[in-house]
Amino acid sequence: MKSYWRVICLSILTLPALAFAAKPYGCDSINFGKEVLDKFPNAKAACLGVSQMDGGVYVHYQAKVIDIDKDLITVHMIDHEGKALSKVKFVPAADQTAKVAGKETKFSDLKEGTVLDLYIEHSKWGLYSSPNGKMMTIISREDP
Repeated sequence: MKSYWRVICLSILTLPALAFAAKPYGCDSINFGKEVLDKFPNAKAACLGVSQMDGGVYVHYQAKVIDIDKDLITVHMIDHEGKALSKVKFVPAADQTAKVAGKETKFSDLKEGTVLDLYIEHSKWGLYSSPNGKMMTIISREDP
């Protein structure tokens, strides 16, 4: 009976520590690299969440499509209220898809006004359609 209560007491004492250890990264805990902040000064303000994949830390953003020209996609990186923070032109790989409202969508099927999920590795400038995807070729970035 004593060992039963010891197990219960130890379990109760270790649960908060386990919960803390399993806590995911948050936007406030990310130290962005100089290259990212130089190219996207609003990186922290627009952050929606953080994922860790294959040793990299990827920050989740949303972007609104403003133009599609063959393979070239132009988006506004947006903040939590949908305000444009940065205009980015990029070229995705031919087989790459974007996540739109939780659904995988071909870049060729995107339309102006579509809001999609994008990711940036916290320490180097580059866009990804998912944390485990290929880096897309960025053509330009400018303030809106």
